Parts: sequence; C-alpha cells; structure tokens
Amino acid sequence: MREQVLIPVLMFGGFLIFFGVILRMAAISSRKAVDNVRRLAEQLRLTMNENRPVLGFCRSPEATGTIRGKAVRLYNYTTGSGKSKTTWAAVGVAPAANGGLTFALAPQGLGTKLKELFGAKEIKVGDMAFDRDWFIQTNAPDFFGAALLPEMQRKIQVTKGTWKLADGVVVYAERGSFADERRCARFVSVVDAACDLADIAEVYAQHAQSR
Repeated sequence: MREQVLIPVLMFGGFLIFFGVILRMAAISSRKAVDNVRRLAEQLRLTMNENRPVLGFCRSPEATGTIRGKAVRLYNYTTGSGKSKTTWAAVGVAPAANGGLTFALAPQGLGTKLKELFGAKEIKVGDMAFDRDWFIQTNAPDFFGAALLPEMQRKIQVTKGTWKLADGVVVYAERGSFADERRCARFVSVVDAACDLADIAEVYAQHAQSR
C-alpha cells in the first residue's frame, strides 16, 4: 500500500525536476542570446533595445541603428506553435528606395522544387555553383541577375538562410536563435551582404526614376 502511494509521488517529483531543468535551460539560453546580440550590436555600432529579465527570462533580443545610411534591425522571431514552433534569427535593412524591385533567394531543396511544380519561375546568374545552390526569384530578372556580381554571390553563398526584398525591407533569416555564438559571428558578414542588396535596390530605384 505504501509503495502504491510512493510511486505516483516520485513520478510527480521527477516531472517537476525535469520541468524545472527545462525552464532553467530556456532562461539561460534567453540571457545568452541577449548578451550575444549586445556584443554584436556594439561591434556593428547599433543600439541594443532595453531587455530586462522577467522571472529569469529575457524577451527576444533586438538591436537597431543605421549602417551605411540605411536603417538596420537585428531580431529573433518565431513561427508556428507547440512542437512546430521555430525560432529564427534575422536582420532587416531598409534601402532609401527600391523602385518596386522585389527578390527572393532560397537554398535549393524540397521547398523550391515544390515552388517550381506550382509554376514559380527562377532566374540564373550564369555561375554553375551559385545557380545549383540557390533558387532566385525577382520581378526584374535582367537587372537583378546582372547585379548579383561574383563578389555578391560569394557573400550569399556562405549563408544558410533565405533572402528577400519585400515591403521595402531586405530581410535575411535563418533557423535558430542568437544564443549560438557562431551564428552571431556570421551575422557580421550577413549584415554587410544585406546592405549590399539594399544598395542594389537603391540603384534599381534610380534607374526606374530615369526611365
């Protein structure tokens, strides 16, 4: 009889310990992400948004500022919920103007093959490796294909996420949080590439005005 009572108590206690460990790990990860973004913001001369812990947890970190005359934002966001919830690390760069240019670059894979099946059109830049690895869409194929010079291709080639210009902002996003120090280190060059793509949008806007 005593054992019958003890087993549920032990099981419940074990559950509480397990749940407590999960919460502690999540809290540590949230604080680490904030610390990493703060160091990244200092390196890029951005301003870290205030983020005070609440019950040991920090909100998703965010830093904003101006680089090369463009508004820049570093941030985490989530999609989905429950077991399908996914965290993304992202940077947004707003070109001064875009002239209506849109583009999207995604690593080739199952998702891009499905897009093709449903009629999505991709462009080629002429570099075999880049065309093999990236699915590129744009509303200005001749201009954007020519604008993706080899130097720009090399910067994009070492990234792991998706690129797009929509709603007036160049956005790069990859799966994961800024708690990963290697990701934060990589985002220094990611921000530079995002600013380059914003430059391309500004050049397109100038051409659009002159037509």
